[in-house]
Amino acid sequence: MLLVFILSYLWRNSHVKPEKATEPYVKLYLHQKGEVMDLYLEDYIIGTVAAEMPASFALEALKAQAVCARTYAIKKIIDQHPYPRQADLSDDINCCQAFCDISTHNIGPDNLKRIKTAVKETRGEIMLYDSRPIDALYHSCCGGKTDNSWGGSVHLNYLKEVKCKYCTQSPHYYEKHHFPNSRLAALVGGKDKTLNIRILSTSPAGRANQISINGKKIWASDLRRKLNLPSQWLSFKVGPQQTEITTRGYGHGLGMCQYGANGMAKRGKSYEDILHHYYQDIQIYKLPY
Repeated sequence: MLLVFILSYLWRNSHVKPEKATEPYVKLYLHQKGEVMDLYLEDYIIGTVAAEMPASFALEALKAQAVCARTYAIKKIIDQHPYPRQADLSDDINCCQAFCDISTHNIGPDNLKRIKTAVKETRGEIMLYDSRPIDALYHSCCGGKTDNSWGGSVHLNYLKEVKCKYCTQSPHYYEKHHFPNSRLAALVGGKDKTLNIRILSTSPAGRANQISINGKKIWASDLRRKLNLPSQWLSFKVGPQQTEITTRGYGHGLGMCQYGANGMAKRGKSYEDILHHYYQDIQIYKLPY
């Protein structure tokens, strides 16, 4: 019954055009232009895959990305997430997914063909858990294992920590960054060159949640943003003048690891294999259009 509701909601609220009434038609808010673009859902998925994953990735990884992007969009629409100008979705990555208008961006014919093939071969497919579309979160690189919560506060049964040995080709898999001690002290309003840094709390998989710098607390998400670090999987090595910060991965670490998906695809895994690895106990359901 829930799926019936989902489908009826989509077609009732997605601005369907009469000549192609079986495919949902969405309004996408372009946040930099302040405009709304009308397009079919599958055309939106093409633009999202083009924006969110390198087209050079293996086809099965691109297929997995297409299913993630479609599921993510459907859940946003069903949840009636508010966007400007009564749009269904947005291209602002702070509240939705990225989107690339393939009519104005030079993607290249071969890359575009690969993306369109990935979307066509997964047409209408979304992931469900307990008959509901999942929050199909994804990120660039997990650095060796994914996570299962937002800083320990939210737990979803299908988003559990999984080990990932497939993303080592990412340039962000393991990195070292160096900062003057004074810059780190300034993050908490201090001026000292002598630092005492401690990680006070972590996510279940070990990503930093809250950090103490000279006794003053700072959220790891704020530290990551202010220092432009690739992830919150952090370790610190404090020196007399500067601090070395080691990071693992790129992104929040929840859901599908995109470099991991590519690594799995290169080892012969299907997009279904990839999705079932990163999302637990899900079903892949094809919307009837």
